Amino acid sequence: MEDLYLYTGSFAVIGTSIGGPAVASLVAGDRSIPILLMAIGGAGMLAVAGYESLQTDPEEFTAPPLVLLALVGAACLTLLGTVLPAVGGF
Repeated sequence: MEDLYLYTGSFAVIGTSIGGPAVASLVAGDRSIPILLMAIGGAGMLAVAGYESLQTDPEEFTAPPLVLLALVGAACLTLLGTVLPAVGGF
């Protein structure tokens, strides 16, 4: 798999995991500065991930394996932290 798509895909998952619940809270009427900042940060991460995947040449992109592993691990943890409360009712 291309490192670029693993890298930007992980950022997209993190942005969605952070921004999705925040946007849902904003739509439901819960307004606070932390929720607003999470929504802005999540949308920003999605935008940057999309821009980087479209503008960067996959053949020229390099990232250390440890960085990719940490980023994929962080994406899995944020996704798990978003899905578990929704499924389990925690």
